[in-house]
Amino acid sequence: MIQHSSSILIVGAGFSGALTAIHLLRSTVGQDISITLLDPASRPARGLAYRSDDDNLLLNVPAGNMSAFADAPSHFLEFCQHIDPSINPGSFVSRRLYGRYLEFNLQRAMATQPGRLHVVQDQADEMKTLPGRAGFKIRLASGQYLTAQHVVLAPGHQAPEFPLPLPPGECERVIAPWDFQRMDQLPDNAPVLILGTGHTAVDALFQLTRQALPRKVWMISRRGLLPHAHRLNPVPPPPGQYPSYVGNAPLRTRALLQHLRQEIARQAHAGSDWRDVLNQLRPHTARLWQAMPLTERQRFLRHGMAFWDIHRHRLAPISADRLQVLLETGDVQVLAGRLTAVHRTGHEELQVALMPRGRHPIQTLNVTAIINCTGPRMTIGPNSSPLLQQLLHDGLLLPDTCGLGVQINDQYQPLCSQGGTTLGLWYVGPMLKARHWEAIAVPELRVHTQQLAQQLVRQLTTRSTLPPQAEPV
Repeated sequence: MIQHSSSILIVGAGFSGALTAIHLLRSTVGQDISITLLDPASRPARGLAYRSDDDNLLLNVPAGNMSAFADAPSHFLEFCQHIDPSINPGSFVSRRLYGRYLEFNLQRAMATQPGRLHVVQDQADEMKTLPGRAGFKIRLASGQYLTAQHVVLAPGHQAPEFPLPLPPGECERVIAPWDFQRMDQLPDNAPVLILGTGHTAVDALFQLTRQALPRKVWMISRRGLLPHAHRLNPVPPPPGQYPSYVGNAPLRTRALLQHLRQEIARQAHAGSDWRDVLNQLRPHTARLWQAMPLTERQRFLRHGMAFWDIHRHRLAPISADRLQVLLETGDVQVLAGRLTAVHRTGHEELQVALMPRGRHPIQTLNVTAIINCTGPRMTIGPNSSPLLQQLLHDGLLLPDTCGLGVQINDQYQPLCSQGGTTLGLWYVGPMLKARHWEAIAVPELRVHTQQLAQQLVRQLTTRSTLPPQAEPV
C-alpha cells in the first residue's frame, strides 16, 4: 500500500536537481522532510555536461564564477586550490573536475543530514495527481511506484532533433553529441559531418581529432558561425544598474541590437572590450527578454539568436586556440547552409546534400557518420521522455509560444492547460529559458535552484514526512 507523505521528489539529478536537493536540505534543517533524487544515471550530480573523464574538455566559464552557491562566490575556486594551488579565478578547468565538485557537495550534504536524502536510480515514466490535493503518484520504468506531495521536474536538456526525417538505415549512422564511445569506434580516417557549430559541436570535433591521423571533418550550421573566445584574464560581470541605452519597453529586436552595437563602439573607444558590454548586460537579460513582445521574441530567435550565442557563450582561450589550429590544417571545414537530404550508399557511407547559404548550387558530401550537435531540443514531442509527453498530454504542462519549452511562472511552477498551476509541481532547468532567457549556465541556474527551494519550503506542511514508498506492480 502506498503511504501518503509530505515528501519531495526531484526528477533528475544533474546540476539543477542536485543543487535543488542541497538547498532544500539546508533550508529544512531539523525538519522531518524527506527528499528523493530520481535519475537513471549511476553517478548523481554530474549530469551530461560534467560526466566525462576527459580533462581536455574545459569549462567555458572561469573558475572564479563557477561556484555552485551564489552566496559563496569562491566556493569552487577554493575546492580547486585544494587540488592545485596554481588555479586562479581566471583559470578554465576541466569539466571532470567540476563534476567531481558537484558530486562532493551532494555527498557531503547527505552525510551532514543522514537519512533525509535518498537517491533512486530509475526513471519516471508517468505521474498522476492524487485525489484531494494529496500529491502525486509516479510510475517508474522498473515498474515500481513512488508518492510525493511535491515533485520538482529537473530532467535537464533533451537530445537534439535531427532536421530531416530519416529511414532506419540512415539513422544507424547518426551519432548523439555525447556518445564519445561511438565516435571513438569510427575508422581513424573516416570523413565525418558535424551538424552544428556551437560548443557541443566543438566538443565532438575535439573528440574526433584526438589522434594525430588526418580526418576530414565538415561542420555545418545555418550561418556557419563559431563561438568567440574568452579573453585572457577574464573579468567577472560587475554589478550595475539596468542599462538605459537599450530603451524602454516594448523592446524591438532591430533597435535593441543597434543600441548594443553602438554601446560596444562607445566603450571600445574608451578602451573597453566588447565582452565588458555583454558582461554588464548579463544580469538584466531576463528583464530585457520579458520586455519584448511575442513577435519581437520570435524575430530575435530567427535573426539575432545565432549572433547572440557566439558572443555570449564563449570558448575557453585554450579551446579557441585548439580550434583555430584545426581549422588552419584544412582538414576541418566550416560551412554555412542546411541539410536537404541524406542517403545511404552501398559502401557503408552516407551521401548528404547541403544547400549552402545564399543562392549556390547543392553540395554533396560522402561521410561515414553524422554527429547531431544541433543543440538541445526545447519543445516536447514524440522523442521527449515518456514523462514529459504524458504531462503535456494531460495538460499539466503548457507549451511555450516561442518553442522554448514550457510556460512557468515566477515561482517556478509550470502553467497548466486549465489555467493556473498544479499544487506541488515545480520546474527548474533549461526550459526556464522561456521566461528568463538566460537559464542554461551555472551562474544563472545556481540562483534559480536556490530560489525554487525557498519557494517550495514556504509551502511545505509542518506534519512529519516519510520517504516516498515503493510499491510493486
